[in-house]
Amino acid sequence: MPPMTHADAQARAERDTRTLGRCFLAWARRGPRRIAVVDPRGSLSRIRLAAVALALEPLLGLAEDEARVGVVLPPGQGGTLVNVALALGGRAAVNLNHTTGDAQLAQMGRLAGLRTIVSSRVYLERIGNPKLPARVVLAENLIPRLGKARVVWQMVRVLTRSAARLDRARPEDVAVVVFSSGSTGEPKGVQLTHRQILANCDAVVEHLDLRPDVDSVTSPLPLFHAFGVLPGLWLPLVNGCLVASQPDPRDAVSLGKLATRARTTFLISTPTFVRTYMRRIAPEQLAHLRLAVVGAERCPQDLKDAFKARYGAELLEGYGATELGPAVSVNRPGHVREGSVGQPLPGVEVFTMDADTRQILPPGEPGLIVVRSAACMLGYLDRPDLTARALVHGGYDTGDVGRVDADGYVFLTGRLARFAKVGGEMVPLDNVEAALQAWVEARYGEAYDVAVGAAPSATRGEKLVVMHTGVPEDPEALLGALADLPPIFRPKRPDFHVVDAIPTLGTGKRDLGGIRKLAEALSSGTERTSGVGEVHRHAS
Repeated sequence: MPPMTHADAQARAERDTRTLGRCFLAWARRGPRRIAVVDPRGSLSRIRLAAVALALEPLLGLAEDEARVGVVLPPGQGGTLVNVALALGGRAAVNLNHTTGDAQLAQMGRLAGLRTIVSSRVYLERIGNPKLPARVVLAENLIPRLGKARVVWQMVRVLTRSAARLDRARPEDVAVVVFSSGSTGEPKGVQLTHRQILANCDAVVEHLDLRPDVDSVTSPLPLFHAFGVLPGLWLPLVNGCLVASQPDPRDAVSLGKLATRARTTFLISTPTFVRTYMRRIAPEQLAHLRLAVVGAERCPQDLKDAFKARYGAELLEGYGATELGPAVSVNRPGHVREGSVGQPLPGVEVFTMDADTRQILPPGEPGLIVVRSAACMLGYLDRPDLTARALVHGGYDTGDVGRVDADGYVFLTGRLARFAKVGGEMVPLDNVEAALQAWVEARYGEAYDVAVGAAPSATRGEKLVVMHTGVPEDPEALLGALADLPPIFRPKRPDFHVVDAIPTLGTGKRDLGGIRKLAEALSSGTERTSGVGEVHRHAS
């Protein structure tokens, strides 16, 4: 059978009458006693999850026209219940990133038109009681109102009534709004419909051979992260797989215990978190692991090799974007090409275009990565201008630079925003950063972090700025790490700065926007410029 084309996938998606809720209810009827979700505090069967979700939605006190509802909850039973309840109620869940600060939360609330946010008193206290920009409904006030009779009645309905009668959503309705991480700019509200999310789920299942009633999917990623709420939550729920949720992605000890309990076969994470897990999770705790997929940042080969040696499973690098539902490509066991992020999912088309002319380039030519997918977003909330700019040639302009080889493997060079234009030449910041980090790790292990940003230069357009967390070397020694790179790739000695920490997002991913702002601040003249051979400390 010939491979599915994008046109085939798009046509299939447009005919699809399913919703996320109906898919999950079908599995609840098929195996009501099977466990749907497990977290460190306990578990919920499919029938109980479905029944409590149906009973919960009317208790939220939502207005009839309240299309979008905020959620501030960690992964786990509570976060799953609320997301399923909103989907069945025909409302879009907006899982908010509380780590961005009150100002960003307020901006997200305005963009999404939020009137209600569902959270938990215990969780809000744990995260420092952020100022939430809407009426807050607390889980602690809902639980006593559920009542056994109400839940049992909903169980009967799940088992005896058609899913279509229990679910108020339509396939074309927005199911989730995911605010982009803001790693390169201000957050944008990405709208994804039931139909788009299911198209992505179908492609992932076919590409990675996910097995209903067998696979256990473990994700420690937060629900405000696209890979946390979509592959980490909805992918297993709508395909009859177990969801194993860890509320704190940094708690490797708890994650190891959870993986043992859930008999994890499929792990979704990021390279940053995986490095931590390898120090704390014993091989026997991942004895059933079949697949481990990482994304959101580049995965170094040494980490892949170490993971394989420790756990016996391949650490597979994938690629995606919130705007694409989110998975685009991933390496598969037996189909791994070193340095790539794998081949596109079935029905997904990846090609390149020229960054200046916006013209499609011949196959194999490096340029801006463009993706055509049936899972491509409906658009950005209240930003038709940004939506029009992002959607080009029937696909989505990812802003990433790379190429696609003759066999379809996708290779990434970096983000267009991660290039500095120095003296008219484009310098990839990731290449400079990787060379410096490798040199530092070879001498000091993982004791220090390095980041490279760009800042305006009066003489060269832009210049490179190196920030590190106290590497005990002078700039001359650090410049030695770049000896094999072109001269234009080498920062000037006064542009090396010690900082307290490299900016990161709540997902553990580097905050590229924060790095850029820090680089500009260090070079703005408000701080004393480092002399030749000197490095001064700055608070980040």
